[in-house]
Amino acid sequence: MGREVNYRNPWGSNPAPAPKDIPTTFWYTQAGMTVPWPGVNADGDDIATWSTPVFDLRPQLRSSQNMAKAGVPVWDPAARLYIQIFNLTATDPATQSLRMGYREFANTTFGAVTQAGPNRAIANSGFPNQVSSNPVVRVTPLIDITSEIMLGTNQPDSVVLVFEVLGEGYPVRYWQLQLEWMKIGAAGPPLHFQAAMY
Repeated sequence: MGREVNYRNPWGSNPAPAPKDIPTTFWYTQAGMTVPWPGVNADGDDIATWSTPVFDLRPQLRSSQNMAKAGVPVWDPAARLYIQIFNLTATDPATQSLRMGYREFANTTFGAVTQAGPNRAIANSGFPNQVSSNPVVRVTPLIDITSEIMLGTNQPDSVVLVFEVLGEGYPVRYWQLQLEWMKIGAAGPPLHFQAAMY
C-alpha cells in the first residue's frame, strides 16, 4: 500500500472507514394495531401471530464478500424491542383462557434478507444459502409469557413487554421476533398493540 491519504487506515477498518456520528434512530409501528385474529380453527381455538421486520443489529459491518446490506438498521447494540398491548380489561373475558408466547429468529452472517411476509422466515428449516429470500431461521421454541399479560385481580388495561436481542449486549446481526396469541375455545378478543425498537 502507498502512503497516500486514501490508503491510511488508522481505525483498521479497510475496506471502508469506520462509521461515526451516526444519528440515533428507532423503528416503530403505527399506533393501536389490532391483533390479527384469523378466526376459530377446527379445535375451537383462535391463534394469531405477528412478526417484526428483520433487524440488522450490526449495520456498521462491511462484507468482504460483496453482500448487500439488508434489514432495518439499528445502530445501538443495547437497543430493546418494546411492545405495548392494550384493551386487556375492555371486556370481562378478554384475558380469560388467553395465552401468549414468542419465538426468536436469527442469522449471524447473511445479507440477502428481504422484508417479505414473515412466514418466509420459517419456510427453510435447514441452513440457508446466500441467495435465500429470507435467511433468518427460528432459534428458540415458543416461549410462554402469559404471566406477563395476565396480572390477576389488579389487571391493568395495558402492559409493556420488553425483549432483548440475542447476544447479551453483543447482539447477533439479524434478528426477528414473532408474537403468538391464543384464545382457547373462543374467538380472540379485540386487543390492540404497538411496538418500537430503540
